[in-house]
Amino acid sequence: MDNTQDRLTNCFLAVFPELTKDQVASAASTTVRSWDSVAGVTLLAVVEEEFGIQLEDSDVADFSSFQDFLNYLKPPCGTEVYATSDGY
Repeated sequence: MDNTQDRLTNCFLAVFPELTKDQVASAASTTVRSWDSVAGVTLLAVVEEEFGIQLEDSDVADFSSFQDFLNYLKPPCGTEVYATSDGY
């Protein structure tokens, strides 16, 4: 697992402690019994805090699985930007 996936897994485990690490990758609102609207908003807040991003509450519906979050957080292949020590 890469760093983004590890960090996202930890977010899911914080909100859904009943899941095992192996179950997180296939977690979805349709498969996790405790994933209700409150859990969805909580997960959104935890992910925002962990990754330093800002999402709209209306985005909750767009994120209904671990894979949805991961796809949002990981840039498409070949588009990663690497900053040098001088900021360029």
